[in-house]
Amino acid sequence: MDSKADCQEGDVGTSQHSSRKQPEGNNDGHQNKSHVQSTQLDTLGVSVFHLEHFFLEKEVCASNHASTGKFLSKESKVYDIEDLRGPPGVIRSKSANTVCPVDKKMGAAYVHCLEGDDHVGEATHMLSYSWDYAIGDIVDTLTDFCLRNNLNPKRTYIWICCLCVNQHRVVQSSTQQKSGMIAPAKVDFFAIFGERVKKIGHLLAMMAPWKAPIYTTRVWCIFEIFTAHTTDGCEVDIVMPPKEKQSLEQDVLDNEGGINALYETLGNTKVENAKASVKSDRLAILTKVKSDVGYSVLNHRVNDLLRGWMHGVLTQLVETRENTNDEDYVAFCNKVGSILLANGEHNAAMKLHQTALEICDTVLGKNRIETADSYDSLGSVLHAMGDYQGALAKYEEALAIRLSVLVKNHLSVAGSNNNIGSVLQEMGDYEGALAKYEKALAIKLSALGKNHPLAATTHNNIGSVLYKMGDYEGALAKYEEALAIRLSALGKNHPDVATTHIFIGAVLSKMGDYEGALAKYEEALAIQLSALGKNHPDVAVSYNNIGSVLQEMGDFDGALTKYEEALAIILSAHGKNHPLESAAYYNIGGVMYRMGDYSGALLKFEGCLAIREPVLGADHPYTKTCKEWIEVVKSKMQQPLILWFVCQLCCFIVL
Repeated sequence: MDSKADCQEGDVGTSQHSSRKQPEGNNDGHQNKSHVQSTQLDTLGVSVFHLEHFFLEKEVCASNHASTGKFLSKESKVYDIEDLRGPPGVIRSKSANTVCPVDKKMGAAYVHCLEGDDHVGEATHMLSYSWDYAIGDIVDTLTDFCLRNNLNPKRTYIWICCLCVNQHRVVQSSTQQKSGMIAPAKVDFFAIFGERVKKIGHLLAMMAPWKAPIYTTRVWCIFEIFTAHTTDGCEVDIVMPPKEKQSLEQDVLDNEGGINALYETLGNTKVENAKASVKSDRLAILTKVKSDVGYSVLNHRVNDLLRGWMHGVLTQLVETRENTNDEDYVAFCNKVGSILLANGEHNAAMKLHQTALEICDTVLGKNRIETADSYDSLGSVLHAMGDYQGALAKYEEALAIRLSVLVKNHLSVAGSNNNIGSVLQEMGDYEGALAKYEKALAIKLSALGKNHPLAATTHNNIGSVLYKMGDYEGALAKYEEALAIRLSALGKNHPDVATTHIFIGAVLSKMGDYEGALAKYEEALAIQLSALGKNHPDVAVSYNNIGSVLQEMGDFDGALTKYEEALAIILSAHGKNHPLESAAYYNIGGVMYRMGDYSGALLKFEGCLAIREPVLGADHPYTKTCKEWIEVVKSKMQQPLILWFVCQLCCFIVL
C-alpha cells in the first residue's frame, strides 16, 4: 500500500460491533451502519463484487477529479481518485458525513459506509499495491484472481488501504506530522500491520506494469511482501492485470527481451534503494528492517519470491497453450525453456524442452527443423548442468537433422557446429573443438561477411580454445580480431566489447602481464557499469576477474574485496545455490588459503561443494577439484596439531 502520503494506518482500533442482517446495496454514506457479526473493524474488507460494480462503475467512473474537474475513468490512478494533498475525492467524499466507529468522530473509512454481505465482510485477502496503479487495473486483477481460483466475488473481501484506512485521519495526521503513519509515537505501526497480516492470512502482491513493476521500487510494498512471506500461516500470491499477462505472452512470442530484463529487475530488488513519498515512512521502515533482519536477508527472500513468481507465470502461459497447434506449442515450450535456462532454472527448462522433443518425435516427425531446435535446446540444458556427453549427443542429433533438411552453409548449421565445439572444449577435446569452431566461422564468413558481429563471436570461441591449448599468442590474435569487428560494428561501449576485453585480459594474465590484464578488466568493468548497471551479473564476472589478477599480483586483501563484491551481486541476482555462487565461494576460499585463513577457506570450499555436487555429480571435474582443496586445507589445519603432539612427546622423553 503505497500512496502520495504513503501507507496510512488510521483505523487501528480493535472494537467490535454487533450484527443485524442488512439489505444488499450501498447506503447513502450519511449514517453509521452495523454489518458483520463479531468482525473487528481493522480487518473489514470490501468485496470484489462491490469494487467492480459499485466503487469503479458507479462511483469512480461517474465522478470528476476533485482538483482539476476532469472525468475519472478506469485508467485513473488511485491518487487521482483520492489525492490526500487536495480537497476530498471519491473516497473521503463518500465517508465525510459518517461517524467513524473507531474514534466516534465525524469522517470514517470508506469500508465503514458499506452494508450487506455482498459488499463488506471480514477480509479474506490483503492487497499490497501502489497508489500509482490505475484503479481499473486493480479491479481487473482482483476479478481475474477470483475467476482463476473459483472464488465468489461477493464473498471475497479485500483489505485495501485506500478504502479500509480512515483517509480523513490520514490527512489530519499528515498536516500535523507530515507522515503517512498516524501518531507513530503512540502506535506501534509495525506490530499492528504484522497482526493484521496474520489475521487476514493471505496477501495479494500486485505487479504492474510487468516489464518494470512499480511495486519493486516502493519501500512499503517490499516491506509488506516480506512481512507476509515470513509470517507463519500467511499465504502470498503475486498477481497482475490480465492485460499485462497478454503483453508478457506476446514478449515470449516476439523476442523474450522484456522477460530477461524483468528477471534482472526481480533479482536486483533492494529495499535500501526503494522510495517512499514520505521520507519519515521510508526511514522508519529501513530502520526496522536493518535492526531486525538486515537489508541483505530481506532482499534475498523477496528476490527469491519474485523470481519464483516469474517462473510460475511462465509455466501458466505454457499450460494455457497446450491445446494449440503442435508446431506453435513446441516453439513456445522451447522459447520459455530458453528463458528459464538463461535465468538458472535448469530443471524447469529441461522439462519443457523434453515435452517439446516428445511432441516432435511422436507427432511432427524426425526430420523437422522444430525437432532439431528441440534437440539443440535440450543439449543446452544438459551442457549448463555439466552433462557434457548428454549435451554432445543432443547437439549431434540437431546437426544431423539440419544437414539433412538445409543447405550445408545455412547459419543454423554454423550454430550446431559452434554448440558441438563448445561442449568438446569443456570435455578437453581442444582439437575437435577447434575444428568445429573453424567450420562455423567459414559458414558465417560466407553468409555474413568478415565484419559481422557473429563472426566476431566465433573468433572469440577460437581464441578461447587456443587459450586452453596454451597458444596464448594465437588466442590474443583471435581476440583482437574479434575486438576490432565489435568496435566497428557495435561501438566502444557495447557489452559485447566488454566481453572481448575480458578475454584479452585473461590471455595477458596468463602471459604474466598483470598490469595489462588489470587494465583490460577495468576497461570491461567501466563499460558494464555504464551499460548494464552496478548489480548486473556480468559486473560480478568483472569483479571476479579483477580479484583474480590482484591475487596473482599478491594483493590478497584487494582480491578478497573484489571476490566478495562479486558474491554479493550473484546472491542478489540469482539467489542461493546458483552455480556462480559456488564459483565465488571457490575463489574466496582460494585467496583465504593464500592468506593463511584455513578455517575461513574450509567454510568457503565446503559451501562450494554443497552447491556443485548435487547439480554436477560426484565425478564431475569441478566437484573433484573442490574436494581436493578441502583435503588440502584440512591437512594444513592438522599440521599445527601434529606439531603440538610432537613437542609434547619430546618434552615427555626429556623428562
